[in-house]
This record gives sequence, C-alpha cells and structure tokens, in this order.
Amino acid sequence: MQKFYSMLGLARRAGKLLIGRDAVMAAVRKNRVRLVLLTKDASPRHKQELEALGYKGEIKTADCTMDDLSVAIGKRSCVFALEDDNFTHAIQQLI
Repeated sequence: MQKFYSMLGLARRAGKLLIGRDAVMAAVRKNRVRLVLLTKDASPRHKQELEALGYKGEIKTADCTMDDLSVAIGKRSCVFALEDDNFTHAIQQLI
C-alpha cells in the first residue's frame, strides 16, 4: 500500500491528480480524466454522479479510507482522478 500512496503523492506533485468531487466532475465534463479513484468509504452517490455525466472510463475503489489517503497526500477527500496515462497505468498495477 505504501507504493500506492507514494505514486499518488508523486502524481499530485506533478499536477496530474485531481482531488475532490468538484474538481473531478469538472474534468470529467471536459473529458480529461483517465481514471477515477474512490476510497472504500466513499458514498455510492459519487459513482452514480459520474455515470450520470456520461463518464465511460474506469472507476476503481482503492482499499483505503479517506483518512488514510489524507495522511498520505495532504488533502482529505474520497474522490480522486488521474489525468495522465502513465500515472494511470502505474496506479492500476498497484491497486
């Protein structure tokens, strides 16, 4: 799990990780999102909203809580998205 947290932190520093519902939804509307990550304690409503917007990409549930990720990347949220293909591929291998 530590590699997963490290990769998300690296994506955040590179500016390729979107954090929070509003940022993710805006990027989905602009068709920039490659992968959406939800924490295991995220509301099912978030997934429904993404599907209602017409998001056809992958929505993965990470095996961590919102609090776990907030310690790892410095912001508290249950919805994250990646905009870069390389980071997306690396995160998918770690999940």
